[in-house]
Amino acid sequence: MEGLPVIAIDFGATSIRVCRIDLEARPVSLRVVHRHPHGPIRHADGSLRWDWERLVAEMYRGLELALREGPVASIGVDTWGVDYGLLDAHGELVAPPFCYRDERTRDWLEIVARIGGRRLYELAGLQLMPLNTIFQLAAQDAEERERARSLLMLPELIVYELCGEALAEATSAGTTGLVEIQTGRWCAELLDAVGADPRWFHEIREAGMLAGTWRGIPVHLVGGHDTASAVVAMAAHPSPDTAFVSAGTWFLVGRELASPDTGEPAQAANFSNERGTFGSIRFLKNLIGMWLLEECRRGWGDPPVESLLDEAAAVRTPVPVIDVNQPELLAPADMVATLRAMAGLPDDVERGVLVRVILNSIAEGVRRIVDDLGTVDDLGTVDDITIFGGASRSALLCDTLANRSGRAVRTGPSEATALGNALTQGVALGAFADQEEARASLAEDGR
Repeated sequence: MEGLPVIAIDFGATSIRVCRIDLEARPVSLRVVHRHPHGPIRHADGSLRWDWERLVAEMYRGLELALREGPVASIGVDTWGVDYGLLDAHGELVAPPFCYRDERTRDWLEIVARIGGRRLYELAGLQLMPLNTIFQLAAQDAEERERARSLLMLPELIVYELCGEALAEATSAGTTGLVEIQTGRWCAELLDAVGADPRWFHEIREAGMLAGTWRGIPVHLVGGHDTASAVVAMAAHPSPDTAFVSAGTWFLVGRELASPDTGEPAQAANFSNERGTFGSIRFLKNLIGMWLLEECRRGWGDPPVESLLDEAAAVRTPVPVIDVNQPELLAPADMVATLRAMAGLPDDVERGVLVRVILNSIAEGVRRIVDDLGTVDDLGTVDDITIFGGASRSALLCDTLANRSGRAVRTGPSEATALGNALTQGVALGAFADQEEARASLAEDGR
């Protein structure tokens, strides 16, 4: 086996990737061997769910392609957060997993009121959003709930598919709003508040643990939540004065803390305290990101992203800026029409103008969060921003962010999630002593 190759299975909310990574190369090298674009589908009952059978089939296709190039030392899995699968008494899915964009959580604020906003934040420490697992479970279909015997977050649902082991992992469990942020354990009070059977929930394990094997290949838990994995690979030597932006379908903006902050200022600013892969806290806020552009592309017949960005770069006149976290943008039937109306633009507005509205508005949303970081947490002013993930490839977006924030913007790996997944496997395999050494491998000289 040449080098130290591993496979990172990385499920994003609009694209899944299977990557082969050589952990002995310097810098660590990554190649995407299979990519499959996807999205939720509307079922006959009106629910919005993931095409799970197809996603699993595409994952296996990617694994086969990766193994054609030779054996590997390990496999790791990450996916987006908050969504889950329910298993019945036979260990089979009760139904395809719901998509977090489904409208079933429309009454989520009633759950917040019943628990108490302050109490909920003290316990779970998460940004309040209708898509949080706690609100999804509160609205779970009664027949599906009755048949359920086990709940697995999506990363662990894939691990279960590969190994037959039912597990919970700290970073993906941490997106649910059902885990005590101070102890890292499932919270009996919150489970009871939404009628979730405690027997559904498995002991929470840490990244780096051996979950089982697939075809004799070790499968290690990594940061199951894709953002947790991405932050591992944000940079070779990140500074505490740096804010990170994990830039994809969603933009997650924050920085790493040693311990959670559930104080009233953090709650008022609606920051999340999310468990990091190696035990730190990702203190961040979620911002609707390139989902806006992807949905507009769909409405325009899927023109290349590069062409749309070129059209936006040619726009020289000022454009409106909107709040991209408005609930109307979570899953509109017509994104183009919705954005035009919010921005007060005519029906015949050029595509480049609307793309520029999207980029400027995302950048403004990031700026506001970064400014809040400097006043809410204990680390003081943010000096610069490191952006990584797929959207970091856009020079126009990075320049816009630098101009609006007044800060230096540095770019990290565009495939940071898969890289962080692989680096965590490297720690599990003993190739790196810890996260700091794993991150250093991203530098040209590995130091």
